[in-house]
Amino acid sequence: MMLLLFSFFQVKAQENQSPLNEKADSVFTGQIIKDKTKNTRIYLTGFQQTVDNAGVYTTTYIFGSKMSKPTIDVDMNLKFAQPLLFDGPIGFQYGPYGTGRYSGSGALKSNNTYLYLQGQFIAPGHHFYIKIKSKQKPHPVMNGIEGQAKF
Repeated sequence: MMLLLFSFFQVKAQENQSPLNEKADSVFTGQIIKDKTKNTRIYLTGFQQTVDNAGVYTTTYIFGSKMSKPTIDVDMNLKFAQPLLFDGPIGFQYGPYGTGRYSGSGALKSNNTYLYLQGQFIAPGHHFYIKIKSKQKPHPVMNGIEGQAKF
């Protein structure tokens, strides 16, 4: 009798979980295209992704420079196959990651599938982040950075 009761509750517990087709990721899945004409020395240095109960992905890309001098006039763009959710005053969040100076401007274009930043300044050895929200797991094509690097 106890075995039947336990089996019943175990099946009920499994039914109450909301299954998601995709899970959050801790590894960057996208493509980085090195811009040979503008060698910026900006690297993708970190990646974080979570997914909430509604299936909305919150993805944070962290960038940094290993140069001993400030990196200025950084232009970069991210192209997404699916539109991003418009979140915040410009559709995404960005700024300094941790301490350090950072400045620049950016916007979403092309039905929220193209994100660009231009004129960034980043202090030596510091990082900045871009945080986006989307209904599908993003796999962006990134231009304007050198690749992936750990500090």
